Amino acid sequence: MQSFRLQDLPVELERSILEIAARLDLKTAMNLSLVCHQIKDWTQPFIYEMVTLGAGDIALFLRTMEMFPVDFFAQSVKRLCLTVSVKPIDARRILQACTGISSLACWVDFIGWTPSIPFRALLHPLPLRRLSIEVAHFKKLSLPECAWIHSLTCLDLIFWREDSLLISELRFLPALTHLALKFLQHPNIEDSALVYILSVAPALQALCLVTDEDDLEMFEHTKLVDLRVVCVPHPESVIDWEASYRGRLNMWSQVEGIIEQRRFAENRVRAVQLHLVYFI
Repeated sequence: MQSFRLQDLPVELERSILEIAARLDLKTAMNLSLVCHQIKDWTQPFIYEMVTLGAGDIALFLRTMEMFPVDFFAQSVKRLCLTVSVKPIDARRILQACTGISSLACWVDFIGWTPSIPFRALLHPLPLRRLSIEVAHFKKLSLPECAWIHSLTCLDLIFWREDSLLISELRFLPALTHLALKFLQHPNIEDSALVYILSVAPALQALCLVTDEDDLEMFEHTKLVDLRVVCVPHPESVIDWEASYRGRLNMWSQVEGIIEQRRFAENRVRAVQLHLVYFI
């Protein structure tokens, strides 16, 4: 077999191959960015396409931001996870720079920070399709003013403390198909609240209740409310958030699999019933 050099290919094909390699593996992207200036320009954005920040790496990321042009992170960062250990003042700087985010996990406690930071203005203009946020923070957003109300399809609401499940704000999200309610304390889930959520978010394909594994049996009744209601144990938050980008199974893969099995079983029961009616 005759060999050829990568640089003998057309430039467009060479770039496509290197970009695919960079997207598949972060270490590969970092190594490719060291080859030459041209390949660096092609692959470096993929290093920052998905960013997860905690207390241990926030300072380094902020220093890195100062080394790049102002619009680099606005164009490159598409998925951002700000963990609970990120200070609101640092989160503000990052969100002001990363304005092209389509998937955001914002687990920062803006409400408990003094002096207060107007976090609503940081989230309102983002082109979001997926959002993970604490429920009290979500309720403080002025949803009609958000640029993403017609594009958001996936929402994770985290309950740091007990709060009402009658979340009327969901009515402003007509494209919402996947909703997860993640409880950090022992939840009190009534069927009427689930019926309410399903009624105000008619496009929902899955409503996931995330709780401690010990509590799962207590909520077996919820699947009787609707086939779309599924209870699962807490996943590893950051790992699960990154999984879909890495092409790995995640919480929503599990939930959709359960719903598909339920629909299959329901269709089989209906088929048997129709068969019996036909012969009767």
